[in-house]
Amino acid sequence: MRVHQPGSHLMRGGRAEVDDWSWAQTRRRLAALYRLARPYKVQTSLAIASLLGATAVGLAPPYLVGRAVDEVKHRDTHLLGWLVVAFVAAGALGIAFSYAQTYYTGWTGERMLADLRNQLFRHLQRLSLGFYERNRAGVIISRLTNDVEALDKLVTDGVTSLVQNTLTLAGTAVVLFFLDWRLALASLTVMPAMALATAWFRKRSGRAYRGVRETLGAVTATLAEDIAGMRVLQSFTRERAAQANFRAVGERYRDANMETVVLNGAYFPAVDFLSSAATAVVLGYGGWLAFRGDVSIGTLVAFLGYLSNFFDPVQQLSQLYNTFLSAVAALDKITGLMDEEPEVQDETGSAE
Repeated sequence: MRVHQPGSHLMRGGRAEVDDWSWAQTRRRLAALYRLARPYKVQTSLAIASLLGATAVGLAPPYLVGRAVDEVKHRDTHLLGWLVVAFVAAGALGIAFSYAQTYYTGWTGERMLADLRNQLFRHLQRLSLGFYERNRAGVIISRLTNDVEALDKLVTDGVTSLVQNTLTLAGTAVVLFFLDWRLALASLTVMPAMALATAWFRKRSGRAYRGVRETLGAVTATLAEDIAGMRVLQSFTRERAAQANFRAVGERYRDANMETVVLNGAYFPAVDFLSSAATAVVLGYGGWLAFRGDVSIGTLVAFLGYLSNFFDPVQQLSQLYNTFLSAVAALDKITGLMDEEPEVQDETGSAE
């Protein structure tokens, strides 16, 4: 029998964990996710393939609409029927690819998280009693509930959103320059303001969402401990004190969430305004080019259709950043718990 000197990682603050972006720490996080996904390689590959297909098909409709407008304008409609068929086919393929991507991503993600919960619970059964004396029961419960739930949003939706929106953003940018480089450059006049707004939002929201994660753990811990100790609370008539303490913890959680609400309320309308400003620039400049005959009406229509594909991913990626921060903080806390070793360990080869 060996005695291990404890070093609890469970009560670490979220700030240090989230701010540690060293290569070793990043590799450790990726390795933890890979170990969870490794048993489901086939389903993961199918999810990636269907995601790429859905992204590619989603780029087609604005171009097809633009071509159809030019065909009608030039009274040359021999391709119009094929364009309609292609538009319907793109929609049908988009539905099929999106369904497959959603199904396989959800299938894989839910099984990964079920495996993680089982591993955590099995690991908790191995830990010594000293670990439970040093750590609050509610915090331990929060690791298996709140932190795993934060990972759920990442593995079932976050990774998909990251890849799809990044590919859509890059693909749309290429198509915009392919359609007309002058209009593409004109639409980019709002990008400096967009970059500044996004940088501000990410910096402020990073702190805000860390606060949400930390206060949510405090709510869970307080609730679990008060319910477990209800007999003692009632024996010593401590109900009012416990209620006041829980109200204070709940107010801190509410205030942390309100900070994220204010940030979202300031940032996302600003992105909508900049998107409208870019559309106005393209309408004005593109209309002038079309009047001179330097660009076709169909190209202008297709360009306006692609503009929404260009700005929507910016919003989605900004929202994903918050999900990513929460998931990284949760993953670090979970791996910290998994790193805990029993203070008393059996010798190798001994019967369990």
